[in-house]
Amino acid sequence: MNTTTDKRPELRDLSPARVQDLVLALGEKPYRARQVLQWLYQHGATDFAQMTSLSKGFREKLAQAARLANLEPALVETSSDGTRKLLFKLADGHAVESVLIPEEEHSTLCVSSQVGCRMGCAFCRTATLGFKRNLRPHEIMGQVLAARRLADADRPLTNIVFMGMGEPLDNLEAVNLALGHLLGSHGLAMSQRKVTVSTSGVVAGLPALAAASPAALAVSLNAPTDELRDRLMPVNRRWSLAALKQALLAYPLKPTRRITFEYVLLGGVNDQPEHAAALVRWLQGLRAKVNLIAFNPHEGSEFARPSDQAVEAFQGLLIERHVTALVRQSRGQDISAACGQLAGKEAGGAHVTLP
Repeated sequence: MNTTTDKRPELRDLSPARVQDLVLALGEKPYRARQVLQWLYQHGATDFAQMTSLSKGFREKLAQAARLANLEPALVETSSDGTRKLLFKLADGHAVESVLIPEEEHSTLCVSSQVGCRMGCAFCRTATLGFKRNLRPHEIMGQVLAARRLADADRPLTNIVFMGMGEPLDNLEAVNLALGHLLGSHGLAMSQRKVTVSTSGVVAGLPALAAASPAALAVSLNAPTDELRDRLMPVNRRWSLAALKQALLAYPLKPTRRITFEYVLLGGVNDQPEHAAALVRWLQGLRAKVNLIAFNPHEGSEFARPSDQAVEAFQGLLIERHVTALVRQSRGQDISAACGQLAGKEAGGAHVTLP
């Protein structure tokens, strides 16, 4: 059946309350909804036939009333450091990528929230695709469940970062529902500290994100002045650094939590001592930590990687001024899976041709 015209709802696009409504509408007891949700997330069912604790009759009714998509990577590229880039072909022919990063005792997944992106950040490869469409919750969760199946047994998937293709706060309804599935007891019940949503600075979406989810927050900052950030990140022309800081000061944080600021260092552009000093000034009053990321050049980029000395000096200046600053080592550089490099093996940025 052509899923693009199929009017049945996809089960992972539904909140727990809507799953229960569907179950009741099919004439089943409320507890059956809990069973369905367990199969969807804790067991990661890819087909109704796998839901063996449900009667065959109920499974048949469920299949007539709803869909259950199974997202599997169409292509997996493995880096020399063990990082795996997963390419997913979607039902309409579009494609997205996510990155599975092995750590010492666990794995982290960098997940996508859109096909392409409309933010237009000058240094980001995904921006070259333009914007195609938002992902649905089941397409976000499909990446997570597929990565969970792929993760090594001794490095289970425990961490999710919304830092792949797209701007999460530009697709807030779907992202918030997916966050509910990731964090909720009905779903994967992941730790709030281990699920992070990153934004380029879509100020209008911050209150709704805070109200809906206790996930950690990261901000892709990359410049300490409006003049420079306007050039690098067009979102700043709509929401200035002052507007962003005001929104972040109002963002509700638990006492032990901080906002992570991602700062991609571009050689000779934003990596000088005066930029570090300006960054320190801007961060005053915020509960913050800074992740410094040396830019990884990609084809067609106008920017260069900073020297190791420049990275070390920038970090040192922040630390001297009592700002927590870590240098994040980019993973998967040899497969274009490093920060800002996801762009999809697509023809014209719209469709993917795979075996």
